[in-house]
Amino acid sequence: MKRRHTLLIVDDEVDVLESLRHQFHRAYRVLTAPNAREALGLMASNEVHLILSDQRMPGMSGDVLLAEARKLQPDAIRMLFTGFADIQAVINAVNEGHIFRYILKPWDAVELENVIREAAEKYDLLAERKALIAELRDANERLVSANEELSRVDRLKTAFIEVASHEFNTPITLVLGLTDLLRLSSPDRPDDEAEILRQITASGRQLSRLVTNMLTLLRAEDFRRTLERRAVDLPELIRGVIDRVRPFLHARGLSLTLEVPPDLGAFELDADKVAAALVNLMTNAIKFTPDRGEVALRARADGPDWVEVRVEDRGVGIDPESFQHLFEPFFTQFDPSCHSSGEFGFQKRGLGLGLSIAKQFIEMHGGAVRAERPPEGGTRMTVRLPRHPPAPGPEAERPRARAETSPST
Repeated sequence: MKRRHTLLIVDDEVDVLESLRHQFHRAYRVLTAPNAREALGLMASNEVHLILSDQRMPGMSGDVLLAEARKLQPDAIRMLFTGFADIQAVINAVNEGHIFRYILKPWDAVELENVIREAAEKYDLLAERKALIAELRDANERLVSANEELSRVDRLKTAFIEVASHEFNTPITLVLGLTDLLRLSSPDRPDDEAEILRQITASGRQLSRLVTNMLTLLRAEDFRRTLERRAVDLPELIRGVIDRVRPFLHARGLSLTLEVPPDLGAFELDADKVAAALVNLMTNAIKFTPDRGEVALRARADGPDWVEVRVEDRGVGIDPESFQHLFEPFFTQFDPSCHSSGEFGFQKRGLGLGLSIAKQFIEMHGGAVRAERPPEGGTRMTVRLPRHPPAPGPEAERPRARAETSPST
């Protein structure tokens, strides 16, 4: 609802007060005072939006009154009018009272109405601005509070996962040690007992890998201390990645297309982390490609200072609704009730950490990861890496390039 402004008129001439009251009472709530003392009293008990004061009055002059009024209600718009040319009064009113307008008597009624209307509009604009600033300040305070709470929860989460991971590792190590001891102590066990020991060992090792992945993800968030960069021959690194996943390819009967130019040259990077990222992408492609399907890894130079590595499969593809969450920790696009974990079996899932870890490691080098759904089906993961990562420092705490997801090429 539109505000009805309160206009305080101060003049020691009663006729002037009545004339101005009559002129403005329809559009404004008009208060009148014959002197500064009564005017200040009215301001003490009323919210005043506009003040129109005569300059020459007994006791306290208009410029002094407006200066005092500014202390009482600083948001009120102040105006001074007088029948005398008093330059010093104008200067004082401007400097001390911060007046909006100086009006000469006798006044033009239309001109004065325009001045009062403009003063009211200015009051509304300033009030709206003040409200917006207050709202923004409150929003910022709420945001700071929310961020502090998120940081607290994140620290608790990190501490919990670290403690839980270490607590898991102790019994896992014990189980694996005991199964190895049982297997070595009686190598000629019946087949059913040997199979049980094999399953226990495989499950223990899988659980150990999951714990390691969780700790790896947590430690990857400290961008300042994790990169151990050196000059690495990228084709050789990629060949090492393929050697690590080749047993999985063979076990599933998958064919591999490998296209890596031998002249890509050396890149300054943390070999272990880039290799781990590519292994995660390759393992992901293997898991979601049907038996006897095809997986491809293609690398190419992207100008003199960048390389692009693509990991492609013709598997089940990615649900379009999952793209925005694809690189989030612990995310999996499949129904948890149908969850079945495994290292390389078709559609076997872990905790949803592989892509998140890959993204973290690539971004730590100033690179980016992009996921796409090619028209021919399947999934394409594209990694871009600079030949020389950004130097460690304050900026290195935040990735310079973000992972992107796209539902199509």
